[in-house]
Amino acid sequence: MYTEIYQISEQIKNPIMHMYPIKDTYDPDGGLSGYIDALFFKMNVYDTENMTVYKDENLHDGILPFKELNVSQIKIFKDLSTMIVLRGEYAISTHHTDVNIYIKE
Repeated sequence: MYTEIYQISEQIKNPIMHMYPIKDTYDPDGGLSGYIDALFFKMNVYDTENMTVYKDENLHDGILPFKELNVSQIKIFKDLSTMIVLRGEYAISTHHTDVNIYIKE
């Protein structure tokens, strides 16, 4: 029901972020590739107003919110994927292993 897009929108109203755990941040030899005790995840960002979904192919290990977010719901599913539902207008960008969320003012 959502159309897949290949570049995230600059402004998203009421986004849903669905994160899927992929692998440990430690490699098989014990070397650390991300935050300690974290999991790398892939993320889909749903734009509920435009009915689009951006499927990020990069691996991330953290979300960095800038200012307070208006979170209306968080769900953790049996496959350990996590969904965060936000209310309001946001800009979401991905840089290296971080996902940055900005409130659009």
